[in-house]
Amino acid sequence: MSNKTKAILAILFASIFGGAASTVIKIAIRQIPPFSFSFIRFLIASIFLLPLFFKHKPKFDKDFRHLLLISLLPTLNIGLFVIGLKTTTASIAQMLYAGTPLIVGVLSYFLFGFSMKLKRWFFISIGLFGVSLVIFLPLIQKNAAHTGDLGGNLLIALGVICWSIYAVYSKELQKKYSPLIITSVFFFVSTVIFFFLSFLEYSPKNIWWINLKLSSIIGLLYASIFATVGSYMLNQYSFKFANPVLGSLNLYLIPIFAYFSAYVLLGEKLTIGLISGTILVFLSITLATYFK
Repeated sequence: MSNKTKAILAILFASIFGGAASTVIKIAIRQIPPFSFSFIRFLIASIFLLPLFFKHKPKFDKDFRHLLLISLLPTLNIGLFVIGLKTTTASIAQMLYAGTPLIVGVLSYFLFGFSMKLKRWFFISIGLFGVSLVIFLPLIQKNAAHTGDLGGNLLIALGVICWSIYAVYSKELQKKYSPLIITSVFFFVSTVIFFFLSFLEYSPKNIWWINLKLSSIIGLLYASIFATVGSYMLNQYSFKFANPVLGSLNLYLIPIFAYFSAYVLLGEKLTIGLISGTILVFLSITLATYFK
């Protein structure tokens, strides 16, 4: 099997696992409180990565403390995501993350002085308009089905911004730490933070773990093993064998698999506004990537 074939298979399965994440998480948090769900999810993921983390023998110095601090950003992103997902649709939630490269480009300019030509700013503005269109669908298409919830959309959009800031800063940290170390620390920090936050959800009247439905258990395990550890490992594998053009395919595939899984498992349907916003984002990413 050629390296290109290996990369394509890795990208395909990573996109399938990641694309279905919003749908299965939305099913699971119907019964499991969001913070408790996130704690168990990252605890399971951390157990998987812990041996690999110590195998790399990281140094617990000043830079490592900086890494711990930066890891609060993706943890905040996860918290905002699971809260927002309770009220908005899985399709919209996943689509908003497709705009991450555009926000990263803007942040790179303002935080690190990354130069961008005028036409690239124009390409990015097209995508950001598409993202805004999706966020405000509940206002644009009032009383229409499957347009999500404005509050939920805004929370997830704020989470995307947190994730984008993390992506920009973690790029700098990659000069010293491997992607495995950076991701592991993010998992460990999330586990600790959500452990304490889960106590806010405890109630003697809501002992949710006693009568867990099979769908909730499957959703939790899927999110922990496939959507978290599995996607990470496959993405790392694709980075090894794929060129940048091939590696960017997951930006387009994940929303497609997200729409499909949301339709099959949740009965969500695509709206004209969501399709229009998605096309604008995809067009923007393509133009900004290939016509610098």
